[in-house]
Amino acid sequence: MKIAIYPGTFDPVTCGHLDILRGASKLFDRVVGAVGINPGKVPLFPAEERVTMLREAAAEAGLVNVEAVAFAGLTVDCAREWNAEYIVRGLRAVTDFEHEFSLLLANEQLDNSIQTVFIMPSVNYLYLSSSVVRQASEFGRRIIPGSVPTCVEERLREKFGF
Repeated sequence: MKIAIYPGTFDPVTCGHLDILRGASKLFDRVVGAVGINPGKVPLFPAEERVTMLREAAAEAGLVNVEAVAFAGLTVDCAREWNAEYIVRGLRAVTDFEHEFSLLLANEQLDNSIQTVFIMPSVNYLYLSSSVVRQASEFGRRIIPGSVPTCVEERLREKFGF
Protein backbone atom coordinates (compact mmCIF):
# COMPACT_ATOMS: atom_id res chain seq x y z
CA MET A 1 0.00 0.00 0.00
CA LYS A 2 1.37 3.41 -1.01
CA ILE A 3 0.82 5.96 1.75
CA ALA A 4 1.58 9.68 1.55
CA ILE A 5 1.23 12.59 3.92
CA TYR A 6 0.32 16.08 2.79
CA PRO A 7 1.54 18.40 5.55
CA GLY A 8 0.42 21.97 5.94
CA THR A 9 -1.07 24.53 8.25
CA PHE A 10 -4.43 24.48 6.43
CA ASP A 11 -5.49 27.73 8.09
CA PRO A 12 -8.00 27.63 6.47
CA VAL A 13 -8.35 24.79 3.99
CA THR A 14 -8.69 26.13 0.45
CA CYS A 15 -9.89 24.63 -2.81
CA GLY A 16 -6.22 24.69 -3.85
CA HIS A 17 -5.42 22.30 -1.00
CA LEU A 18 -8.27 20.07 -2.13
CA ASP A 19 -6.95 20.15 -5.69
CA ILE A 20 -3.57 18.89 -4.46
CA LEU A 21 -5.32 16.24 -2.32
CA ARG A 22 -7.39 15.16 -5.33
CA GLY A 23 -4.22 14.62 -7.34
CA ALA A 24 -2.51 12.81 -4.47
CA SER A 25 -5.54 10.57 -3.90
CA LYS A 26 -5.15 9.30 -7.47
CA LEU A 27 -1.46 8.52 -6.99
CA PHE A 28 -1.57 6.94 -3.52
CA ASP A 29 -3.74 4.35 -1.80
CA ARG A 30 -3.98 6.47 1.34
CA VAL A 31 -3.30 10.17 1.87
CA VAL A 32 -3.00 11.70 5.32
CA GLY A 33 -3.63 15.43 5.47
CA ALA A 34 -1.25 16.35 8.28
CA VAL A 35 -2.34 19.57 9.96
CA GLY A 36 0.79 21.10 11.47
CA ILE A 37 0.90 22.65 14.90
CA ASN A 38 3.62 25.28 14.78
CA PRO A 39 4.26 27.14 18.04
CA GLY A 40 5.82 29.97 16.02
CA LYS A 41 2.53 30.72 14.22
CA VAL A 42 -0.70 32.15 15.58
CA PRO A 43 -3.41 30.42 13.56
CA LEU A 44 -6.87 31.77 12.87
CA PHE A 45 -8.40 28.39 13.77
CA PRO A 46 -7.19 25.97 16.46
CA ALA A 47 -5.61 22.71 15.27
CA GLU A 48 -8.61 20.48 16.02
CA GLU A 49 -10.92 22.76 14.07
CA ARG A 50 -8.50 22.76 11.13
CA VAL A 51 -8.46 18.95 11.26
CA THR A 52 -12.26 18.89 11.31
CA MET A 53 -12.45 21.32 8.38
CA LEU A 54 -9.97 19.25 6.38
CA ARG A 55 -11.97 16.06 7.07
CA GLU A 56 -15.23 17.74 6.11
CA ALA A 57 -13.73 19.31 2.99
CA ALA A 58 -12.25 15.97 1.85
CA ALA A 59 -15.63 14.28 2.40
CA GLU A 60 -17.39 17.14 0.58
CA ALA A 61 -15.01 16.57 -2.36
CA GLY A 62 -15.59 12.80 -2.33
CA LEU A 63 -11.99 11.96 -1.44
CA VAL A 64 -12.56 8.63 0.30
CA ASN A 65 -8.90 7.68 0.73
CA VAL A 66 -7.97 10.96 2.46
CA GLU A 67 -7.93 11.42 6.21
CA ALA A 68 -6.84 14.30 8.44
CA VAL A 69 -4.75 14.37 11.59
CA ALA A 70 -2.89 16.95 13.64
CA PHE A 71 0.84 16.73 14.24
CA ALA A 72 3.55 18.67 16.01
CA GLY A 73 7.20 18.28 15.21
CA LEU A 74 9.07 17.22 12.12
CA THR A 75 7.27 16.22 8.94
CA VAL A 76 9.46 13.14 8.50
CA ASP A 77 8.50 11.97 12.00
CA CYS A 78 4.84 12.36 11.10
CA ALA A 79 5.46 10.39 7.91
CA ARG A 80 7.12 7.60 9.89
CA GLU A 81 4.24 7.55 12.38
CA TRP A 82 1.76 6.97 9.55
CA ASN A 83 4.05 4.54 7.64
CA ALA A 84 4.16 6.98 4.73
CA GLU A 85 6.93 6.65 2.19
CA TYR A 86 5.96 9.90 0.46
CA ILE A 87 5.50 13.54 1.37
CA VAL A 88 3.23 15.50 -0.97
CA ARG A 89 3.94 19.19 -1.44
CA GLY A 90 2.11 21.68 -3.62
CA LEU A 91 3.92 24.00 -6.01
CA ARG A 92 1.94 27.03 -7.17
CA ALA A 93 4.62 29.10 -8.84
CA VAL A 94 8.35 29.47 -9.30
CA THR A 95 8.43 31.54 -6.11
CA ASP A 96 7.41 28.44 -4.11
CA PHE A 97 10.23 26.37 -5.53
CA GLU A 98 13.14 27.69 -3.45
CA HIS A 99 11.32 27.19 -0.15
CA GLU A 100 10.03 23.75 -1.15
CA PHE A 101 13.46 22.70 -2.41
CA SER A 102 15.07 23.62 0.92
CA LEU A 103 12.41 21.55 2.75
CA LEU A 104 13.06 18.61 0.43
CA LEU A 105 16.81 18.75 1.11
CA ALA A 106 16.29 18.97 4.87
CA ASN A 107 13.82 16.09 4.88
CA GLU A 108 16.19 13.95 2.80
CA GLN A 109 18.94 14.58 5.36
CA LEU A 110 16.59 13.56 8.17
CA ASP A 111 15.24 10.43 6.43
CA ASN A 112 16.22 9.61 2.87
CA SER A 113 13.77 6.71 2.69
CA ILE A 114 10.86 9.18 2.44
CA GLN A 115 10.43 10.70 -1.01
CA THR A 116 8.93 14.12 -1.70
CA VAL A 117 6.42 14.40 -4.54
CA PHE A 118 5.40 17.78 -5.93
CA ILE A 119 1.92 18.34 -7.33
CA MET A 120 0.85 21.54 -9.05
CA PRO A 121 -2.73 22.71 -8.62
CA SER A 122 -4.86 23.48 -11.63
CA VAL A 123 -4.49 26.95 -13.09
CA ASN A 124 -7.62 28.12 -11.22
CA TYR A 125 -5.77 27.82 -7.90
CA LEU A 126 -2.27 29.02 -8.75
CA TYR A 127 -2.89 32.39 -7.07
CA LEU A 128 -4.74 31.00 -4.08
CA SER A 129 -3.33 30.74 -0.57
CA SER A 130 -4.74 30.47 2.93
CA SER A 131 -3.13 33.83 3.67
CA VAL A 132 -5.12 35.57 0.92
CA VAL A 133 -8.38 33.99 2.12
CA ARG A 134 -7.62 34.77 5.77
CA GLN A 135 -6.65 38.40 5.13
CA ALA A 136 -9.71 39.10 3.00
CA SER A 137 -11.94 37.58 5.68
CA GLU A 138 -10.22 39.43 8.53
CA PHE A 139 -10.87 42.74 6.75
CA GLY A 140 -14.55 41.92 6.30
CA ARG A 141 -14.42 41.17 2.60
CA ARG A 142 -16.54 38.54 1.00
CA ILE A 143 -14.90 35.23 0.41
CA ILE A 144 -13.46 34.93 -3.07
CA PRO A 145 -15.93 32.68 -4.94
CA GLY A 146 -14.57 29.17 -5.37
CA SER A 147 -11.64 29.72 -3.01
CA VAL A 148 -12.78 27.58 -0.09
CA PRO A 149 -15.05 24.57 0.42
CA THR A 150 -18.55 25.22 1.76
CA CYS A 151 -17.71 23.93 5.25
CA VAL A 152 -14.83 26.43 5.51
CA GLU A 153 -16.87 29.31 4.12
CA GLU A 154 -19.46 28.72 6.85
CA ARG A 155 -16.81 28.88 9.58
CA LEU A 156 -15.28 32.05 8.15
CA ARG A 157 -18.72 33.68 8.01
CA GLU A 158 -19.37 32.69 11.65
CA LYS A 159 -15.97 33.97 12.78
CA PHE A 160 -16.16 37.31 10.98
CA GLY A 161 -19.93 37.89 10.80
CA PHE A 162 -20.43 38.52 7.10
